[in-house]
Amino acid sequence: MHFSKFMLILAMICVVIAEAGCSSSSTSSGEPSADSQGKVNLVFWSHQEDAIVGAYKKLISKYQSLHPDVTIEYQTFPYDVYSQKLKASFSAKKPPDIAEFFGTWVPEYSKNDLLVEIPDSENVKKAYYDAPLGGYLRDNKLYGLPLEYNIENGGMLIHPQMLKEQGLDHPPSSWTELVDYAKKLTMRESDIIKVKGFDFVSADNITFTFLSLILQQGASFMGEDGHVNFHTSEAQKAMSTLVSLVADDKVADLTTFGGELDTSDYFFQGKSAMTYRGPWTIAAGQNNYKVDDFEYVSVPSFTENPPVFAAESGWGLAVSKQSKQQEAALDFIQFISEKDNLSTWNKDTFTVPAKKEIAENPEFLKNNPHLQPSLDILALGQWIGPIADRDFFFKQINDNFQLMASGKQSVEDGLANSERTINDNQDQHK
Repeated sequence: MHFSKFMLILAMICVVIAEAGCSSSSTSSGEPSADSQGKVNLVFWSHQEDAIVGAYKKLISKYQSLHPDVTIEYQTFPYDVYSQKLKASFSAKKPPDIAEFFGTWVPEYSKNDLLVEIPDSENVKKAYYDAPLGGYLRDNKLYGLPLEYNIENGGMLIHPQMLKEQGLDHPPSSWTELVDYAKKLTMRESDIIKVKGFDFVSADNITFTFLSLILQQGASFMGEDGHVNFHTSEAQKAMSTLVSLVADDKVADLTTFGGELDTSDYFFQGKSAMTYRGPWTIAAGQNNYKVDDFEYVSVPSFTENPPVFAAESGWGLAVSKQSKQQEAALDFIQFISEKDNLSTWNKDTFTVPAKKEIAENPEFLKNNPHLQPSLDILALGQWIGPIADRDFFFKQINDNFQLMASGKQSVEDGLANSERTINDNQDQHK
């Protein structure tokens, strides 16, 4: 009897609480809420990288000090699980209010109407370069704000002393000169390369260099139907050139491809004289290896044409359409994208700005002199295109390159295999 009365009272209390609509702060499931005092609680997710996490935390603190009615619950996840975690949250209809996206991922979400359109898209997009913007656009509408220009082309690390020892008193100024330098700079013991003359054999740079060599010949690789075309004479020449650097000129090899270390790590260990890599590696050398006897210089064009290139849209922020606090979430990502705040984020993360007014500000170059080669060519970049599965796309080109460079298949067969498998994959995602 006493137990029944207790249960009845407990049930009545639960009903009252439910009708009152009481809620706690944001949960780790990604569900937003507003408390009884009208405070807004936002959940924000990003991948884990020390500099990026630190930069976000700094701006979150600044935003919350200016908006005491807003609480931002910031959660981070390792890169190798973050993409799947994000997909699962949207599938379960419990995504975060604000999510950090890599630009290549965005089309999958925007085409399924899962992201909030950025207000005044037509004018907002004018503030950004084309390449970082591409992934965030759909039908000319903007579904997120890019924070960085994800550039892997146009610049390379060099050891000036190694060049001087070979009588080379300036960086290569043409592609022919680059190959000639690479041959002179390569150091061998018997058939083993001890110092690579020109290392470009990394998961990103094989693909990005291949695509840039096509573009610099005035050709294209991506059709309007979303299919790649690697049957052109330009694609053949581009891939043959890269294969020849390994198979014939032997200025690089495949021994370190896919290993735990990046090509930039080997460079800073003195195991390559010139390494084609993005500017983000500069900070790695200075911070991780305490090396300062290197330079970051421009990579010459493959032709007499400007050094045009393809780039993925990099990290940026978007708001879930399932968020109950869309207005506040949009306000936060717009706050981060304001000139002073985004400039701070780019500086702290050592990333290249996606926004023109930051990249073209002389003060930014003054504070980041190593970025000169990258900043000089930002307007020459174009979006890589609507790649359905980024990892698959790059893997096909990389896997076939290794077979071509090791003489296990011809360039013609390697390009045909890459094209077929990539286009089949593209079709599966339509």
